[in-house]
Amino acid sequence: MSSIPVFLTAEKHHILIVGATAAAMAKLSLFMPTGARISVVAAGARDAVREAGLLPEDTGLENIIIHDRAFTEDDLSGKTLVYIALEDDLTEERVLRLTNARRLPVNVVDKPAKSTFTTPAQFSRGALQVAFSSGGAAPVFVRRLRSSLERLLPPSLGVLATAAGSVRDRVKTLIPDSTRRRLFWDRLYDNAGSYADLAQDEVERLIVDAARNHRMGATTGQVQLVGAGPGDPDLLTIKAHRALQQADVIVYDRLVSRDVLALARRDAELIFVGKREGDHGIGQDGINKVIVDEALKGRRVVRLKGGDPLLFARAGEELAALRQHDIHVEVVPGISAFQGIAATTQIPLTDREYSSSITLVTGHLKDGAYKDWARLAGDGQTLAVYMGVRGAGQISAGLISEGVKASTPLAVVENGTRANERRFYGTLAGLEELVAKNAVKSPALLLIGDVVNNARELAHAEFEAERLRATA
Repeated sequence: MSSIPVFLTAEKHHILIVGATAAAMAKLSLFMPTGARISVVAAGARDAVREAGLLPEDTGLENIIIHDRAFTEDDLSGKTLVYIALEDDLTEERVLRLTNARRLPVNVVDKPAKSTFTTPAQFSRGALQVAFSSGGAAPVFVRRLRSSLERLLPPSLGVLATAAGSVRDRVKTLIPDSTRRRLFWDRLYDNAGSYADLAQDEVERLIVDAARNHRMGATTGQVQLVGAGPGDPDLLTIKAHRALQQADVIVYDRLVSRDVLALARRDAELIFVGKREGDHGIGQDGINKVIVDEALKGRRVVRLKGGDPLLFARAGEELAALRQHDIHVEVVPGISAFQGIAATTQIPLTDREYSSSITLVTGHLKDGAYKDWARLAGDGQTLAVYMGVRGAGQISAGLISEGVKASTPLAVVENGTRANERRFYGTLAGLEELVAKNAVKSPALLLIGDVVNNARELAHAEFEAERLRATA
């Protein structure tokens, strides 16, 4: 069922609620604070309104009219919205027929097929009003979505929004540049929680003071190095999501999934720099130049990196380039591939029986050599190798030659946490064949160590084998 999302100006509407049921009282409670005129019509309406604690004389609101009698057709005159919340099907059909004859918008509570509009789940933060609807198809999902967002938004956001509206023109005068002004409002929103328990006039003064300081501040933009995680957009941090929504420019490479990019602000400029294993695209110097140049234009730049930005992602070089130009930079951590893959495969990376340590290494070294593998893997250790697909044969041979058991179990996981994730299990001796046979491509992670025996698939197979032996 398709819907047209609109917000009606409450004071220009007269709502008719037909019924004295609990559902009718819920609608009355929802609309009373809006300022709309509301008429309630039903036998026993006054008692129902009293029991709900909504009598006009008790609430101090003068926009409520109660008719303690049966509905008549004249009740529809002058009304702009009609709600029907009755337990009598015959009366419901009569009211519905008369309402439709007058072409009035009507909602038969909890019966979307009979309604011409639905009331969305909603909550507000002062001047900010948020509404959710599924057209009656999935009310539980709507309730959960509302609850999730309501938890994220601090109550003080309402006072901040109202104060922002009051001083909006003054801020525009103080910060005439539209890009810098949007950055100012973004930062104000990010710190909404700090305005808790302040009166509106005090918040207005603080906003104006902040705008003056912003006007006198540096003209450069800012850069955030943001961890995009291993691919599943649900693994993004709230801060990373916020950064994507605020960015003017997003600089990304192949390891960032399309699902994560889909969360970016619609009008953000996306710059693909083509950085991947064995193919550095415009090169690290080129990437550094892009993010520096965009920030010097006064723009808000997100350098989006797969996994965590501080792990095998050359963040040190980018930080140094930005600091050279005195550009404000922030790092937003992300879930790394080894963490995401451990979760999807259910491999505990440390285990009292198998491993007391984990080591993270890159299989792609500057000189192409592999050194000291024996101290990285073996009994009591877990080894996670990034970018190790192309060097699988060398990794296997190097570890075995330095004393690591050829029978050590391992997992090769391609596109970890994504919808097209693939998992393969084997032993260290068969690593090169496992990769070649299954045409494993990057991004892929190698997990080497006895903890792999705890993988979901392997543990289940072992359990089944044990069960069959016990029943034989």
